[in-house]
Amino acid sequence: MPLEKFLEDLADPSVPLINSDFIEISDLSPAELGVFARSWFRLSQVRKRAIIATMVELAEDSAELDFCTVFKMCLKDDDEWVLEKAIDGLWEYEDRSVLSGLIQVLTSDRGPDVRAAAAAALGKFCVLAQEGHLLPGDVSNIRDTLMALLHDTDESLEVRRRSLEAVAPFNTPDIRDYVCWAYQTEDLMLKSSAIFAMGRTGDVSWLPTLIEELDNQEPALRYETANACGDLGEEDVVPHLIGLLEDDDFDVQVACLNALGKIGGPLAKGALLRCIEEGDVSLEEAALAALDNVVFLEDPMAFAPEV
Repeated sequence: MPLEKFLEDLADPSVPLINSDFIEISDLSPAELGVFARSWFRLSQVRKRAIIATMVELAEDSAELDFCTVFKMCLKDDDEWVLEKAIDGLWEYEDRSVLSGLIQVLTSDRGPDVRAAAAAALGKFCVLAQEGHLLPGDVSNIRDTLMALLHDTDESLEVRRRSLEAVAPFNTPDIRDYVCWAYQTEDLMLKSSAIFAMGRTGDVSWLPTLIEELDNQEPALRYETANACGDLGEEDVVPHLIGLLEDDDFDVQVACLNALGKIGGPLAKGALLRCIEEGDVSLEEAALAALDNVVFLEDPMAFAPEV
């Protein structure tokens, strides 16, 4: 179907959205994006929401579909629901071209939920910065923006905690102080963010705290702790993690499996094999994926495609 015809159908609310037709707006050129934008901003709110929700779902299901140019354009949309969906669609996008849009959203006067989503989306760029994959100017801009929000006591707590999660990979003394502040609070969500940030810092000095939190009464905190242990990747924590394979909470069990897969080593591998052979069928898929990762850590070349 030609792009123009597809856009005509999009503009007509009586025409149902057909998933297979969305290939017409995959990987749009700049000229095609201009044509799309002229149609997009004339659509009704209901129609735009239906369209972008469909695009996000399709992009998650198929790596061959690329709607990132549309999602970046939607960072300027007036509808915060659409904007948040666009951020969801850009979750795995790592090109620096999206940075200005995310920072603009984050520092705007929009609602706290969509701004918190923008802060979270910047988290992967903080990791890239620490790996040396961003320009120095981009690194400074991201770090300074997130830290300014974290410092602002008048800022929404949701935005502040997501900023802490995002900026944690820089692991400066100031960031460590904020992790301690968030960890010592009685607010469950803020404490969860502190534990998440501990893993993202890459700092193994947090391990004793995390090992203690594996026994926390709150499933949400055990879940975050298991993930943080996986991020740190230290084999010393594996004996403590294994107990969570019998946890009463399914999500905690899955987080434990994922962490064992990230850490690897003989003990983790053995636990995963036992889980597959003797464990709950509902955990088998996660256990197999984790085991694949352990095998990859042991011999990355075994996964290399044959030439």
